Amino acid sequence: MLAVLANPSVKNASNTVTVNPVIGVKSVTATAAAIFAGASVLANRKKMILRNEDPAIRCRVGPATVSQQSGFPIEPGGVLEITFDPVTAISIFAISEGASIQMAVMEL
Repeated sequence: MLAVLANPSVKNASNTVTVNPVIGVKSVTATAAAIFAGASVLANRKKMILRNEDPAIRCRVGPATVSQQSGFPIEPGGVLEITFDPVTAISIFAISEGASIQMAVMEL
């Protein structure tokens, strides 16, 4: 469960949530593919949170060239949080190190 608390003393507004989150569960296979929560990448997103839902298979994330041997590993049950500059569109790709797995995705 994600709790967002209002704080009137927030000094850096760029770190605050200003849109409703988009959530989804995506299948990640042994072929690298762009990963995002909804039908398309959330415009002006500030953050993406990924959770490997598989109990046994690791996945990797990175640029379009990510492979089963390269990229940042997310262990089974592991979570990765990525912060973005909302004015710069960046694609994130994911690949499973084995069979197809499920990845929970939230974009803010």
